[in-house]
Order: sequence, then C-alpha cells, then structure tokens
Amino acid sequence: MIAHLANVYASLLRKYGETYTLTYTEPATYLSKIVGPDESGAKDRTKLGNTYESPNKLLTKTKPKPTTPDMDLTGSPLKDDCVVEAIEDLSLNFKLDVLNPWNLQEECHKGITVDKARAIICKEEFQNIDPDAKGSIWILCNGSDVDKTLLLQYEFAPGYFSRGIITYQGILPTSDLNVQTLMHQHMTFLNKTAQVESFIENTYQIKSHISVRCSWSSTAASPSLIDLTSCDVTLRQTFRLSACNELTEDFMNQLRILTVIRNDIIAYKNLDSDDTEGRNEALVYRCGCGIDIDELRESINKSVTEIAGFGEIDIVDDGIKSDIESVVQRVKVRRLTDLTDKLWEILKRCSSYKDLKMAFTMLFKCAAHCNIVNTPTSKNRLAEIITEVANRRLAIPCLTGTEPLELLLEIGMEKLYKDYELIFDESKICSANDLKSNSIFDARQDDNEAMPNVRKSLRNAMRPDMVAMRKTLLHNTAKGGKKFQHEDVEGFKNSNFDEVETANFLAKLLQVHCALEHLLMIHINLNLCNVYNEVCEQLLRKPLRYLDNIDESLVDDIEISLSAHDVREHLDGMDPHIRRITMRSKNKFREVKSTFYYNLINICPPNITECCQSEEKEMSKESIYYNWLYRKIKTTN
Repeated sequence: MIAHLANVYASLLRKYGETYTLTYTEPATYLSKIVGPDESGAKDRTKLGNTYESPNKLLTKTKPKPTTPDMDLTGSPLKDDCVVEAIEDLSLNFKLDVLNPWNLQEECHKGITVDKARAIICKEEFQNIDPDAKGSIWILCNGSDVDKTLLLQYEFAPGYFSRGIITYQGILPTSDLNVQTLMHQHMTFLNKTAQVESFIENTYQIKSHISVRCSWSSTAASPSLIDLTSCDVTLRQTFRLSACNELTEDFMNQLRILTVIRNDIIAYKNLDSDDTEGRNEALVYRCGCGIDIDELRESINKSVTEIAGFGEIDIVDDGIKSDIESVVQRVKVRRLTDLTDKLWEILKRCSSYKDLKMAFTMLFKCAAHCNIVNTPTSKNRLAEIITEVANRRLAIPCLTGTEPLELLLEIGMEKLYKDYELIFDESKICSANDLKSNSIFDARQDDNEAMPNVRKSLRNAMRPDMVAMRKTLLHNTAKGGKKFQHEDVEGFKNSNFDEVETANFLAKLLQVHCALEHLLMIHINLNLCNVYNEVCEQLLRKPLRYLDNIDESLVDDIEISLSAHDVREHLDGMDPHIRRITMRSKNKFREVKSTFYYNLINICPPNITECCQSEEKEMSKESIYYNWLYRKIKTTN
C-alpha cells in the first residue's frame, strides 16, 4: 500500500475522532468542480485498490438529540398516517436524487466554524504530523463568517508552505461578469507588476447528457472570457440504455438476445457432464415472444422457397435523404434477402428450447425435400448445412445440446452486423472504396488468424499501430473464411462455438451500437454532420467492453475533440452553463492561484450553503451565476 496521507489520517483520527467525522476517500463532488480535477486529487483508482491520494475532509460529528418516550396513545387504530404512494413507488425518490448535482451522502455533512478550523491547521503538531506526507487535508466550514468560508485546505508539500481557501461569493447576474473585476481580486496579494497567466474553461450544456467544453489560456492583461475561434473544444456525451433512441431500440434488443443466448450456452457447457438432470434443465431458450407451430412451419417454408429481392435497401439518390437518422429508419424496415437473416427473425421468436430445436428440424427437412430458390449467401455454419443438405451431400442433422443455440447465435450476430454496416455505408460515414478494398488489412491477415471472421475495420480500429490509417466501420474479408474456429477440425460439425471469440464479437457489436447512438445524438442535438467521420474514428478507438449482460444500468461516456469552427455557430450567443477561470502568478518564492467558479445551478447541498440562500429570492435563477472563489498561496519554506 502506498501511504501518502495514511499516517496523517490515523493521527488525526486518534486526536479528533470522538469530536469530528474524518473521511479518507474521494473529494466531494462540489469540491472537485470548483477547484478542478488537478487540484482536488481525483484520480482513476481502479488499479490502486483501497489506496487513495484524494484529500481528507474534517467534518463535525452531529450528536443525536435526546428523545423522550412518547406516551400519547390517542388516535384511531383505523387511521394510518404513512403515505401509501411513497411506499408504492420508492424508486421515485431515488430518481429525484440522481437529478441533484451532489451525492446523497454529502447532504449529511455539516461544517464547523472557520475559527475552529484555523485553530486545528495552525497548530505546529498538525503541520509536523508526518514529514513524508503528501496531499491535502480539507476542513469543511459552515460559512457563518463574513467571507462565507466553506472549505479550508492544508497541503502537505515538502519544501513548501501551502494553504487554500474556498469561499462562497454569492450570486451574480450573468451579464455582470467582467475580467477586470476578476483580475483585481487576483492581484490583491500580488505586486501590481506581476505577470498573470489565465486558464479559462467554459462549458455549454446542450442537453442534460450533452455538453461542450471550450478551453484556452492567455497571458494578456485582460483576457477574453469568450473564445469560439481558437479554443480547444471537447464534446462530452453520455448514452444511457434506459434512454435508448426509439430508432435503435430494436437493434439493442437483438444485442440483448444474443448476449443472453451466449450466457445460456456457457452456463450449460460449464456443468458437469455427469449431471444429466442439471444439464437438461440448463438447456433453455428464454428470449422468444412465442410463435404458433403452423405459422413457424409456413414462415420457414416461405423463406426457403421464395425468390430473394435484388437489393437489401433502396439505393440512395438525390431524392432520398442520406442523413444518419433517415438511414437508420430505412434499415430498420428493410426487406431481408439473405436466407439466414430471414431465419434469424423467425427462429428468435420461438418460445422454448424445444420449439427452437423443432424449428431447425423443420428447416433441414424443408431443405432436403423442397427446391431451394433462396440459396444462402452467408458463410456461417447454418448456411453451409442448408447447402449441403439441399445438395444431398449431408444427411439431415440431429442437433443436440447447445447446437441449436449456437447456430442461432451465429446467424444473429451476422445479421445484426449487416444492419450496422448498411447504416454506416448509406449515411456515407464510410466511403464505398474503403468497403470494397481490403488491401490495407491484408498485411495483418496472418496476425489475426485466431480472430472471428468479422469486418476487419472494427477489429483493427482497436490496434494502436493502425491509428494512422483511416478507420472504416465496414470491410469485406476474404471469401470462405471460417467463423469462430481456431484450428481445422476433422469431419463436419453441426456448430462451432468459442467463448472468447463470441465475447469479442458481441463486444464489437456493443461498441458499434454505442458509436451509432452517439452519432445520432450529435445529429439530432447539434447537427454537425461534417464531423461524423472524425468522431466515428475516435469512437472506434475506445477499448472494448465485455459485459455479462446488458441492462438498463448500461452507461457509455465519451469525450471527443472537435474543432472550434464546428461548434462556433451553434454556441454563439449562448451563456456558458459553467465557467472556471483560473489566474496564476508566481515568482521565485511565492505562487498565488485564484480560481473563479461560476455555475447556473447551485452545486452544494442545502446543509452546506444554508446560510447563503437568502440572496436567491432577490434575483431570477434564469439569469444568475452561483459563484465560488478558490484561492491558494504556496510559499517556499
């Protein structure tokens, strides 16, 4: 364990643990927002276990009020004072909590007076607790002093004496913000000739799940507070499965079905071969809505014997919209032509494993005795079986175990991938030349023999050495390639399942779907069609996510770099939702930093800013900023 403040925390806990509440964890949400991630110490702790480098916070320990027994027995036994609606829908309260900009537990914190906080920090024994300590201690104050102090900071930095303070500056009309006032406040503790370096960050909230951050730096004496010309632009988006777009809901449902099928296959294969009863119970198919046997037989016969169409989707011409939203709608209702794609839509409706197995038997008998007009064009295992049975080179197979599920999983993954291919192709996110050419991937063919035979563009989009090349979503691989197979197997197998390869395939499908959702969000809310190729390339570089199941809790966050030119027209004239303006000056002995944080909403829970809420009634919330000032002074010892 890496100890930065562990010894300090243990010492403070022994001395103040009975009087105050001490936490050794991530900083509060409002603290991180005001001072910024660099100063708050918020880091990715996924590889650190229980080790934290974030600040400690010293809070008051609230004592429960003494209670006296209630001897009042009056009232009607038939009357219940509890609110029934609140019991019936407890989830409503949790949903409302999510809307708050702070965590629920932060509402339990209560600060101490600034005099008590300073008394703790100024003690010599406090400052000399551990000479090897590194990090910051934050003490929560109640804001009852004249300056409305909310937090005091003491930073353990070898060779330096460093302290910080966060004060609540009240509310300010958005139109009254000017750089001269900020510069004057920053220069309070400095020589008037000191050079100032300013870092400005404006965040525009497009929707609750979409924001655009513009940031830049300046050494000018009076820097501009708005810059939509040369700033660095970052688009932040959050896709939540619970808010899936209606256009893509069917694709996501198919991905869910495929994930469930794979999980059921693995669950069966992991059972002991001697456990016959358990294995029989594990053979389930639980994704179908149900289909009548006669309808099932008729649908299978029709799909095998009817003549396929000449195209899967209408060719886009000048009279048909090619924007991504229109294309998704057309692909969603397109006429399927490949036999196995049609079979996926039919077979997935089966209500049980027994019906699914029977449906495959119907299919093979139909292939053996009927004249197949719609010959399979796919290269999956089911297409091979149908072709071999129809050509009298193979007897009608008798599927056992998870073979029906494995065949269904394979044709479902291929069909869903074709849907995504058509969307990205028809919306012109990927060029037709890239789709036809496979030369840029031929050099990597031998290195990826063990990968499933999916479109190489998605696979190589994750390779760092391919970043320089233009990523495409779609790509045709060499004909006759084997899917889900690491090595040649003697004989003809009814199905071929590999746990790792199917996990990779489903992870890629999830990656592509999330990319589609983000592109639709950009199209609908920002209409930045000129950035699709660049955004898609960045999205496909994201690491794959391997999920055991896909539920409503799925969230996909992205940060995409854009050009200022792309968003200038959309943001021009808008008031930033959040402003963080940091001014820094330093010389050989001293460094002073002032961070001015403005937000259209109050980011602190009511229990922390209860003494500062009287001003809200005097102004309209639609045109005001809540304002905090973080000032830090660092001097050499």
